[in-house]
Amino acid sequence: YFHTVIIINRTTPWTGSKGREALIHEDDVFGGKQCGWRSVVRTSSTYNDVIAASDSYAGFTRSKQEMRPSGARDGGGRRYPVIVFVHGESYEWSSGNPYDGSVLASYGGVVVVTINYRLGILGFLNANTDSHLRSPANYGLMDQIAALHWVQENIAYFGGDPKNVTLVGHGTGAACVNFLMTSHAVPDGLLFHRGVLMSGSALSPWALVRGAANYAMQVAKHLNCSSVAEDPQALLKCLRDVSLSELVSVPVKGLEFAPAFGPSIDGVIIDPGDPEDQDYTLQVDTINTLNNILLRKDVVAKLSRYDLMVGVVRSEAYFSLTADDAQYGIEADRRTKILREFVRNTYTYHQPEILATIINEYTDWERPVQHPVNIRDETLEALGDANTVAPATRTADLHSQSHRNSYLYVFDYQTKFGDYPQRPGCIHGEELPYFFGAPLVGGLSHWPKNYTRAEIALSESVILYLTNFARTGNPNEGTPDPGPLGSRPERTKFKNIDWTAYEAVHKKYLSIELKSKLKNHYRAHRLSFWLNLVPDLHKPGSDDVPRSHHLLDAEQVPPRFIQRLPTTARTTTLEVTSIEKSSSNMSTITPSDITFEDSTALPEDGFAAYSTALSVTIAIGCSLLILNVLIFAGVYYQRDKSNHQHHGCSKKRQENGQMPNNICGELETKTAERHHIQHIPPPEFADLQNNTCHVPMPPPPPKNTKPGKPGQNLIISPNQLQQESLAMTGTGTLKKGHNHPQVMEELRV
Repeated sequence: YFHTVIIINRTTPWTGSKGREALIHEDDVFGGKQCGWRSVVRTSSTYNDVIAASDSYAGFTRSKQEMRPSGARDGGGRRYPVIVFVHGESYEWSSGNPYDGSVLASYGGVVVVTINYRLGILGFLNANTDSHLRSPANYGLMDQIAALHWVQENIAYFGGDPKNVTLVGHGTGAACVNFLMTSHAVPDGLLFHRGVLMSGSALSPWALVRGAANYAMQVAKHLNCSSVAEDPQALLKCLRDVSLSELVSVPVKGLEFAPAFGPSIDGVIIDPGDPEDQDYTLQVDTINTLNNILLRKDVVAKLSRYDLMVGVVRSEAYFSLTADDAQYGIEADRRTKILREFVRNTYTYHQPEILATIINEYTDWERPVQHPVNIRDETLEALGDANTVAPATRTADLHSQSHRNSYLYVFDYQTKFGDYPQRPGCIHGEELPYFFGAPLVGGLSHWPKNYTRAEIALSESVILYLTNFARTGNPNEGTPDPGPLGSRPERTKFKNIDWTAYEAVHKKYLSIELKSKLKNHYRAHRLSFWLNLVPDLHKPGSDDVPRSHHLLDAEQVPPRFIQRLPTTARTTTLEVTSIEKSSSNMSTITPSDITFEDSTALPEDGFAAYSTALSVTIAIGCSLLILNVLIFAGVYYQRDKSNHQHHGCSKKRQENGQMPNNICGELETKTAERHHIQHIPPPEFADLQNNTCHVPMPPPPPKNTKPGKPGQNLIISPNQLQQESLAMTGTGTLKKGHNHPQVMEELRV
């Protein structure tokens, strides 16, 4: 059977009458857009129908002539670079069908090939109990190699250049690409010539399955093949007689952060090395096994024969948390539990020390109170750095030691109208729409449909980088052919910055954003923690160290007490249930032999006291603020009420015909009325407006002087003054009399 799906995206339309239908046959591959192996073969098929033909990875049964498109000829026209995309997401599910490469092919002037390969129990079942036994087990990787062989033989009929093939992988697909780049089963420089690792590498802890034979034993037990489980060949023979529906329904679940099915050591695709080599050491954990396989000199030399581009995003571990944890954040206890599971299933030695250093490193000690959202962000960074970012940069370091065409990018932009919250940054997989050109056509398949103009320009930028790298091995060189879409005006307006090659000293990388920048030493301190400190801690130490020293306890969270502890210490006996560990022979602990001394000096007391004092201070401050506001409101209300009462009394006097206190308005103060004498204004100010003058005080009686002498003052009676000098209008305005100007002049003085 033809187990690998080949989907070709050309830069020009098909010339044959049947086109792509001549390449993909309904009886052999997925029908239409369906995904999954259940749509490949009938459920009545057996394991032998699906697996047996692929013990060698030349699994194609149709002839070369049948596989060519109708009307295609191996002419001598222009050859386009070829990009083969290996999908990721998981080793147990996913498909390459949703990834439409038509826009990438048209805009970048390349031929895009997307493939499917066997996953899960059909693709990665490994029953080998001996790591040195050469028995094929990585059937999914064999499907990928078979697809590359087919590309070499037939891609010329689709306008592709078989001597210029770039293998691109994302997530778990990137780990597969990395394994193929270092595998001795792949001829050097014949099947592909460059590699692009997006958000993954073979050095990631999840890339290689640990204890694959144990999962094969579980499958054998569920399918009544356990009697021959010790013999890998007999086990495979027993499984080949089992129906496919029973085979794929076996409930096999891996550990947290460790898949049950995936690439494993089979001695064919992934070789552990020569046991007779003096540098060879058999490792019992995934990290050291990967290092033993991929850090050998011959493997590094094989890796350096390819041009390499490595890329990561800001939030690689977003999908490691549940939906509620990712939305609302997590508490410290939940963070410790997640990291404990990661350490237990990833490392073998000094697990308590490694866990303590991770928590210490990924805690924001500048914050007195750790908010759940901040704890979530730090936890995501820890998991992302450990599982993806640090291994990816380590791969770039190894490749750049003997090869100059090494490039590292960090996709640090998140789609404005995307499907995920903005706070974590670009999430694992959110960069793919830009590389496939979804913004250029308003969205593709399952990706968002709404993009801004800046995001369209960003997509054009990354497509140019990718296709230039596929064309020459340098993302800065090469101009893509316009293709059938023609040249767009925007293409000449956008100019990419010069992307400097990555090397282990300066560590320059391209930060891909709306305004991309060239930076160096991405997350240097945090990555140094994973690349230097943790490997130093993860060493077995002396031979006399007991196994229990390296293991984490089942629960390290101290018991919680609801009531307040008394001030005097007392001894309390707690019941403890012993936990059996399969990895070590630990003696049973008697519950009555363990006691804990309770005291008020718990590690959390200082933090609780500080939080209580802070809360009390805030409460007192808020109370004083409210009290001040109430006092101010009362004073303001009282003042306004007094003013209204005073004006009401004045109005009532006027209505009763009484003389108001001030015929021109209210006096400013009673003190001014008693101590200041206001004079009648001069004639030129007689027409003053209301409330601009004061009632004149009568002059003191003059001294008795003889009449007729100079300087004699005139004595004017009040009646005369009232009749002759002043006339009061109804509005209270003073006006000058016209009968005795001399008298008014004297009064003015």
